[in-house]
This record gives sequence, C-alpha cells and structure tokens, in this order.
Amino acid sequence: MNTFTKALTASLMLASLTAVASPYQTMQGGDSAMYGRHQGMIYYRVGGMVPEKYLASDHAIVNYHHYHLEKPQDGYVWVHGEENDYLLVAKSTHLLRRIEFRPNIPPEEASSK
Repeated sequence: MNTFTKALTASLMLASLTAVASPYQTMQGGDSAMYGRHQGMIYYRVGGMVPEKYLASDHAIVNYHHYHLEKPQDGYVWVHGEENDYLLVAKSTHLLRRIEFRPNIPPEEASSK
C-alpha cells in the first residue's frame, strides 16, 4: 500500500469516527424521525429521556385519531412535543420510542378532549 492510499484510508476512517461520535453536528434535514428540534435546538431524541415538561397532563394526547396517530401500545402514551412533533413515550421509564411530525393539524377543541 503506497503512502497516498494509507493517508486516504486513515482520513476516511477518521471522518467516519467523527460522524459516529457527534451525531448532532452531522444531522441534515431528514432527521425528524429521530430528533425533535425547535429553532435549531434539539429538545429530544429517540431512545432518550423525554424532558419532564412534555410529560405534564396538558401535553398528553387522548384523542390520537385527531392527530392521525396510531393507537399507543400498552404502557405508552402520545404527548405533544415542540411545534408539530408528537412523541410516543413509555409511561414508566419516560423513554422516547417514536417521533411523528404532523403539519397543519388544528388543535382539538376543548369540548372534544
């Protein structure tokens, strides 16, 4: 293996390690299924703990059909995230299982909750 090939291989390995070590810096537009953002900041990610403010009862979604969401499995609940994000969260561990993005859905009326 010549010097050029060794240098190229080493730089590719270093670049791939950097991408794995810092996923927040390498994310591009299509990451809404894994990360929840608001004004450029990441608020939550799949597999991580959901911040306490999202677990309050005023964030819980009872009528999931209104938001075109599937019925949650036993032990899970849908909650409102930032803007148009809807989070499927484990009730006991508060771990985020899934993020769904639903634009242009009007809020529920108070009488339908």
